[in-house]
Amino acid sequence: MSQIFKGMLTEAGQIFIIEAQQIIHQWDKSIERFQLATKGIQEKIIIAMTPLMVETILPHVIYQFINENPSIEISILVEDSAKIEDLINSDKAHIGISLLPTRYRHWHQELLVESPLELVIPLDAFDDETGAYIDYEELFQTYTLFTHHHPTIWADLLHKLQEKYVVPKQVSVSQSYVVKRLIKDGLGMSFLPRMIVEESGWKGGLILFPSMK
Repeated sequence: MSQIFKGMLTEAGQIFIIEAQQIIHQWDKSIERFQLATKGIQEKIIIAMTPLMVETILPHVIYQFINENPSIEISILVEDSAKIEDLINSDKAHIGISLLPTRYRHWHQELLVESPLELVIPLDAFDDETGAYIDYEELFQTYTLFTHHHPTIWADLLHKLQEKYVVPKQVSVSQSYVVKRLIKDGLGMSFLPRMIVEESGWKGGLILFPSMK
């Protein structure tokens, strides 16, 4: 691959570089459209979504859309919510599915889904068949609480928890799928959206925290 390096440019040279980059970008897009057309594809849509959404029913919805619209090619980028806007702004994605509202007033956004939070604990910590009383204070004293795997809820949630309970052991984990694995391994507990819990098919050890209903 050849490389071209620019040194000191005049004002005219800087204008030329900008226009040349735009021409190259347009050329690449034209080639891509031609390649898609040869495969019978009329349009390509790039969807950027947060890892949390990958763990819901949403991928199945996209798969059904692909089957019903064979002339449209779908690509999925999995990225943190904070970076999804940048992908759209730089034309690297056409649609963003994020846990954060957009910062741009002129962008169109819609709420896709809401899901209550459930406190998920290790499976052997609670026998739901006995109907035993749950001592939340004891749970927080016993288990590490995994936090910050959702970009919007944790500041308010921790404030509410600490008003009622002592929460001595906290570990910040950035991704919900890691939290799920840690809970399954009996290493702690956390709050997860119900849709994540249901999609995982977990049985037992699930408690809907009263203040989060």
